[in-house]
Amino acid sequence: MIKHNGNIIKQGLFVTIFLILGLAVLVTGCGKKEAPEAGKKEVTADQKESSHNENEKKEEHGVVTLSQDIQKSSGIEVKAVAMQAATVPFTATAAIEMNMDRTAKISPRVTGKATKIIASQGDRVKAGQVLAYIDSIELDQIWSDYRKAQGKVELARRNLQREETLFSKKISPEKDVLKARQELGETEADISLASERFRLAGIDVTQFAATQGNGSHPLIPIASPVSGVVIEKAVTQGEVVNPEKILFMVADLSTLWVVIDVYEKDMSRLKVGARVKVSVTAFPGKSFDGKISYISDVVDEKTRTEKARVTIDNASGLLKPGMFATVIAEATSGGTERLIAVPEEAVQIEGALRYVFVQIAPDKFKRRDVETGRTLGKNLEITAGLKEGEAIAVKGGFTLKSELKKGELEGDAH
Repeated sequence: MIKHNGNIIKQGLFVTIFLILGLAVLVTGCGKKEAPEAGKKEVTADQKESSHNENEKKEEHGVVTLSQDIQKSSGIEVKAVAMQAATVPFTATAAIEMNMDRTAKISPRVTGKATKIIASQGDRVKAGQVLAYIDSIELDQIWSDYRKAQGKVELARRNLQREETLFSKKISPEKDVLKARQELGETEADISLASERFRLAGIDVTQFAATQGNGSHPLIPIASPVSGVVIEKAVTQGEVVNPEKILFMVADLSTLWVVIDVYEKDMSRLKVGARVKVSVTAFPGKSFDGKISYISDVVDEKTRTEKARVTIDNASGLLKPGMFATVIAEATSGGTERLIAVPEEAVQIEGALRYVFVQIAPDKFKRRDVETGRTLGKNLEITAGLKEGEAIAVKGGFTLKSELKKGELEGDAH
């Protein structure tokens, strides 16, 4: 009996030991599993902190912090963006043309051969300057008619003297004297016409008469009636030309025309004498002043537009006929719109980008890209990027821009 009880005690002891060992293993395994979890929690916390720092950096990008005292001393002025009624100037594309009031197409007055060409395309000439000479057989016919008229005048003058003498001696009636006077008047008209033909041909009749004794034949000069530039030259030496042939085109380019096609809806917005500014792509940032000198009274049935013309000074010679241009004109009526416009100095320029500084806190300004539209006096229209009520720096933007650049350079250095 005692032996049996001893066996039972031994078996219980083994079971107890086994349970203790199993519990130890279990506790150890659990401990190993918990360690990685703790490490994992630490990594996650670090990641969260790093991510938070990155977000803060992103939020700070493009932000300038300046105390209110520094803002005041730097001349930074803040104003809320508001919708406003603005008189929008008339804007249109246009083409630059020659001033046709100062342009001459030059043709010969008689048929002849071009024997001497003096001017070339691109030459600058003065009014009255000879461009070419032609030799014309028509001069011989004009001279012949002139000489015949001279002979008739001399004959009519002697006949009148004779009739007056006979009438004074009561030999012939008064009607013969009156007839002789009429004949003299007719012949004098013929010689005046012959002299005018010489003038129209560009020849002085007295100079021509002086050359007839030595057998020389004067050439007819082709002169420019205006000062300017030879735009076209359409004659070669030895070519036979006639009055229908245009030999040269000379234009005074010191003033030019800027021609605008104005749509019906805009016709009431323009008037003669309104000031305009003209710009061309060849000279970005430069504008040329002019005035509307003419508005057509006729509307083109196909395009539903009418022509308006601006006369513009071109003493500098920068503008060329054929250039395309943009015209901004003072609008007389119908040009009021509600829009957002800010002072030009509030908009900073960086390459093709335009931006302003929006106040996001009393001591903080954030860069905001915007899209600009028309120039309205000293203001710029903002078409995108700003909302009504937002506060922006309207003065001192250059200071904010400098601070922003300085901060970016310091950030790159770190």
